[in-house]
Amino acid sequence: MPFRFDPLPDMLLRNLGRYSRQEPLQRALLSLQPPVRDLRQGRDTDPYHVSVECLGLDLMLQCMDPTLPDHEQLWGLHALTFHTSMSRPMPWTGGWPKGLDVATATSRDVVAVLAEKNDEAALALPEMACFLVPGFDGQTWAVQCTFGGPAKVLKTMTLVRTGEWVGASWLPPFKPAGTAVPAA
Repeated sequence: MPFRFDPLPDMLLRNLGRYSRQEPLQRALLSLQPPVRDLRQGRDTDPYHVSVECLGLDLMLQCMDPTLPDHEQLWGLHALTFHTSMSRPMPWTGGWPKGLDVATATSRDVVAVLAEKNDEAALALPEMACFLVPGFDGQTWAVQCTFGGPAKVLKTMTLVRTGEWVGASWLPPFKPAGTAVPAA
């Protein structure tokens, strides 16, 4: 379990590397002011970017099979990017991982707080840090952080899925309007 990322939202972290109808995420983003309406795009299978400016958050999503009818479409969440005030005028509005002071965090600080001894630290430079961490249900996530300004402090933290997609949950079969449900 990726407890080292508490208090980042469970709904976001549990969807990372998974595919589903993304309905809870869709409802949450539509409830924002202004609402985020372009979460589910089914034009092709290329990953696409969705910016949630009011939260200081970016999502990278992918339609799994655009040839399916709309009611059967599934989307995967590739990556989450959390912005600081160094990156955007409106930074991530939620909490950051415990022990991480985003106003002063350098590459070394991020690796010390979020990477563990047995994690694979691939890169730790003043401008960038990248390492692999365990995600939910046996997944592995890549953590990619960028740093800037004179003190080289945290600008963005991105969590990226690696490996195979995981199905988020069982989906009930679609019932077109007017179809009678058989009596049990």
